[in-house]
Amino acid sequence: MIRTRRAAAALLLFALVVLGLAWAAPGAARAQGSPEPGDPAVPGDGRPDVTVEISVESGPGGVTIYIESKTRTPGSPGGPGTPETPRPPDPPVCSAAPVNVGDASTGWVADGIEANPGTFPWAVNCEGGAFGIAWVPTGRGAPDVAMGEPPIPPVDPALVRASAFRIVGLPRISIGANPDVGLVAMPAWFWVRGYSGGTLTGAATLDRSSVRVEITPTSYRWTWGDGSSLHASSVGRAYPARSDIRHTYERSSHGAGGAYPVRLRITWSARYSENGGPWLSLDPITRTYSRAYPVQQLQSVLTANR
Repeated sequence: MIRTRRAAAALLLFALVVLGLAWAAPGAARAQGSPEPGDPAVPGDGRPDVTVEISVESGPGGVTIYIESKTRTPGSPGGPGTPETPRPPDPPVCSAAPVNVGDASTGWVADGIEANPGTFPWAVNCEGGAFGIAWVPTGRGAPDVAMGEPPIPPVDPALVRASAFRIVGLPRISIGANPDVGLVAMPAWFWVRGYSGGTLTGAATLDRSSVRVEITPTSYRWTWGDGSSLHASSVGRAYPARSDIRHTYERSSHGAGGAYPVRLRITWSARYSENGGPWLSLDPITRTYSRAYPVQQLQSVLTANR
């Protein structure tokens, strides 16, 4: 009899456990899925954890509060859970309103205004309980509210122009000459060394924008140090080829400190494209190169016959 009662009690306990597991299973499955409308996300219960990043942009058209939602679903990097998520949850609906400043909050408001002069706090509230503060410029009217990142402002053309040589990787340019020491009344040949005169292109990131730059030489201005100059459209030709960039000195460089300062100024047209957009023109850019070029006077040597 005692053994029969113990067996019946054990059977009853087993049935209760099975029934309890069957009753709890639907609730456990729901906790791992998306929250029902209006349910807050509770960290650790398997539901998405929603946070927001807030930025304020002020322009000629007014002020906009940009709200970027960040959702971490269990199973994504940084959190425990299943390794795959069927699809990311829809972004929450957010709104913003001026903070109702009471006696209890005047301290942090004063600190915030001191850190952000000329602004007033607006409270950002999102579905799911995400919350933040936006410091909105005063005197500009009510701000608009937009979901997502703020648009990237166009890159400053002056910055692109100042960075052009670095972006395209301008080669090491110098001035070649033949002969190494010039002679009065005899033409000297010059050329651009280290650069063939072609178009140079390159790409870089400036102010969060992907920028492509293209520069093309348009002119070469040579000054010979004796008061004369030459405008050319080519880089000349390196010796032993016959260069079309030539100059004949009429006097030695003795009175010019031992060498004439030969200078070359190259002018490039420049343009750029931002984030794959159309080509936009830049003001021409220039760079000057120089070298010292000594010139000697031919001396006649007379010998007497004895």
